[in-house]
Amino acid sequence: MRVLVIDEEAKAEAKRILDFATQPENFYVVSADGFSLQKPPGDDPRHVTQLHDFRCVFSVTATCGKIWRHLSISVPSKYPHPVAAFTIAELFGFTGWDGKSMIPPEGWMGTVSKQDHCIVLAQELREKMN
Repeated sequence: MRVLVIDEEAKAEAKRILDFATQPENFYVVSADGFSLQKPPGDDPRHVTQLHDFRCVFSVTATCGKIWRHLSISVPSKYPHPVAAFTIAELFGFTGWDGKSMIPPEGWMGTVSKQDHCIVLAQELREKMN
């Protein structure tokens, strides 16, 4: 199991990504058919950070009239432990986790990709952004 360290550097990195991604002009816009003219967030260093062993890609994604927090967390092998992933998600503004469950909370969508060694999480944003 990998150790997740949430130190001041990790908090600062999450804040850096949030400050960028939550500006409406930096939203990742996807059409209903899944097409975007923008570079994928994982290929844009302004959306990516490395929290020790955990590679995190965060965007605010606009699609089909909704706005979502979208976070991918990957590690070099296997995939992140759900508690680590949910803890990281909280750094990126996800809300509603009880701090102990290994199942995504109500309102979160999540999937595990063993092939890509990642967990992908999304939560619809209902509050107004900036």
